[in-house]
This record gives sequence, structure tokens and C-alpha cells, in this order.
Amino acid sequence: MKIYLDVFFLVNTGMNFSVLVMESFFQKNRIRLLRLLGAAALGGFLVTLFVISGIHRFRLPSLLVYAAGSAGLVRFAFGRTTVRTWGRNFILFYVTSFLLSGVLQYIQSITRLQGNLILILSGTGAVLYAVYRFLPALRRGERKKALYLPVRLQHGGKKVQGSGLLDTGNHLTEPFSGRPVAISGMDFVTPLFAGEEPLFRYIPYHAIGTEHGTLRAFQAECLELRGEDGMWSRIERPWIAINDNPVSADGEYEIILHPDLVH
Repeated sequence: MKIYLDVFFLVNTGMNFSVLVMESFFQKNRIRLLRLLGAAALGGFLVTLFVISGIHRFRLPSLLVYAAGSAGLVRFAFGRTTVRTWGRNFILFYVTSFLLSGVLQYIQSITRLQGNLILILSGTGAVLYAVYRFLPALRRGERKKALYLPVRLQHGGKKVQGSGLLDTGNHLTEPFSGRPVAISGMDFVTPLFAGEEPLFRYIPYHAIGTEHGTLRAFQAECLELRGEDGMWSRIERPWIAINDNPVSADGEYEIILHPDLVH
């Protein structure tokens, strides 16, 4: 059987890209098109090498190499995450691939066009459009449960902008004043410290797995929140605690808001 490597590469890249986009939709992640396209092309290149090398003729080595390549593809597509999130992404990648393959096989069975490249590409495009068209309604329902607000944080004449999660379970307060404290990842606030670092205060906290801990916190100049009505509200001199790692493993938000800051 003849295999045209250029067509083989393009088909696999297109399938990888479709699976990664669908997975991003399912996980409510931001769609980083260039990153996903790069990961898809990497996957297409690796599977082409996989075929050229002849490893696919040996069952156990081929399974190990294929799993390692898929793990690297997922890591490249969704960036640095926790081990648990990476494992979830890895599993969902195969689940999504299985669902997409099943849909394409069904389309082939009813159209009787087996192995047709145009059918594969058009069917994949149709599945992507269906996910894009109908999933946002489900996502809107989820967002009502987990409220995300656009935020702007200003300090030292510099400003950063991102998304904040309203977490009703965040009861962290500054111990002397009793004022509410928002929790940010280090990467989000680092641009604010380009001139000099602010004065930090250590705030005690406890969480699951951490009975007694402390977080560095500083008073920013202001925090602005945009409500569902599109209007921005301004909070002067808010306390911002800093977590060394991103507060959201999938990058959905950059800061965890105290409910008293919103109300």
C-alpha cells in the first residue's frame, strides 16, 4: 500500500488540531490557536517519523513510543500544569480522539466513501463547527456557577489585566485590619514590580493539605473589577497575596477574588 507522506502528515496534523481544539472547548480553556496548531504539527511530524522508522511493526515499543509522543503533544499544547491536570489532559485527548473517530466512521458508513480525504477534512470541520456552535450554551450555564470577572490591577504606575475567579470559599483576610485579601499567581503580578518590590506582609492561612502556612501580601494601588453590566468598579488599596505557582492550572483565571471585594 502506498503512503504519501505529505498527505499523511497533513491529515494527522488536521486531526490533531481538531482534537486539541475540541478538548479546549470541553475543558473551557482559552483557544490558543497558534499553540494548538504548533502542537498538532508536531504530532503530525512525530507520527510520520513513527511510520518511516518502522517502529509500528513492533507492538510493545510502538505503544510506548506513541504514548510518550502523545504525552509530549499534550504538554506542548496546554503548557505547564500540575501532574493531575496533565494526566486529565492526556486521558481527555484520547477520549476526544475516540469520539471524533467514531463520528467520522459513522459518516463514512452512511456515505460509503471509505478513506476519502475530502470526507475526513469536511467531516472533521463539521464536528468542530457543531462543538463551536452548541457548546457555548453549556459553558454559559457553567459560568453562572463559577463567576469570572475581568480585572485590572495597578501598582507603581504599572497595570496588569486578566481574569479573576469569585471564590466564595476564599475567607482570607489581613489579620490587623480584617480587610479581604485576593490571591494572585506570581507570574501575574511580577510586571508590577519592574521598578522595585513593595513592602510585603506575611498573612497566615490554612487549606487542604496545609494546616499552617503563610503567604506574602502587599497593598496594590487599586483593583478594578468589571461587573456583568459592563461597568468597572474601583477598590482602593486592596491586599493581594502572592502564590508562587499560578492559581489556575489551565490558565482560566489569574487571581482569586474574595467575595467581599465583589459585594
